[in-house]
Amino acid sequence: MNVLVIDGSRRAKSNTGTIARGLEARLVAVGATVDLWRVPNWSAAPEDLDAALTKLAVCDAVVLVAPVYLDELPAVTQRALEGLYARRDELGESAPRFYGIAHSGFPEPLQRKAELRTMKFFAASMGWPWQGGVGFGGTSPIDGRPLEEAGMFSKQLRKCLPLVVADMAAGWPFSAETVARCDRSPFPIPLKVMIWTVNARTRKTARAQGLDLEARVYAGEAPAGECRQEVGAAPRRSHICP
Repeated sequence: MNVLVIDGSRRAKSNTGTIARGLEARLVAVGATVDLWRVPNWSAAPEDLDAALTKLAVCDAVVLVAPVYLDELPAVTQRALEGLYARRDELGESAPRFYGIAHSGFPEPLQRKAELRTMKFFAASMGWPWQGGVGFGGTSPIDGRPLEEAGMFSKQLRKCLPLVVADMAAGWPFSAETVARCDRSPFPIPLKVMIWTVNARTRKTARAQGLDLEARVYAGEAPAGECRQEVGAAPRRSHICP
């Protein structure tokens, strides 16, 4: 099985790269031939996609590993996919199985769903069979370290990547069990406790950086006698703003 793993991040020390390399190693361990391709910079020329197109023409499966940025794929990743789509005719009859892996610092699976839907749409646009997507939450503490060095913070990935590889090696879509296992929170604490901890850390970081978390940066100056409420809400007249 020939597999192309796409690293959808341009950061020098990225968790996306860590996951992509971890997946590559596990695919090689089951006998797959794997190429790892990193999306080019925003200023990349069209020919920077040549290597990916060459590999796509002969691979059996493609896996896009990407971080969630503002609830979606990073701009450089979107641009790379758009470039591949624009040159799709160069691939001839090639139609590799397409898998997606999205990850983010947030533990909730819902936070990664939009990105996975974008991956599915890309596969359909290319005429490739969509084999499903999985999401991993709470990846921020990995901090670009190899999975084996990240300890408890990569435990979920180390447990679930073999399931991902098993489905791919069998030529199957991701199973419901694989998707559900990957979706589990990696934090062994109740959700309320985790939310309190994250909020406390955010407030501490904001104080250290001199940031005002209550500032309404888009509110602007309200005319005299007018109180602006939340974004999108109609202003109401009042002598005193609440």
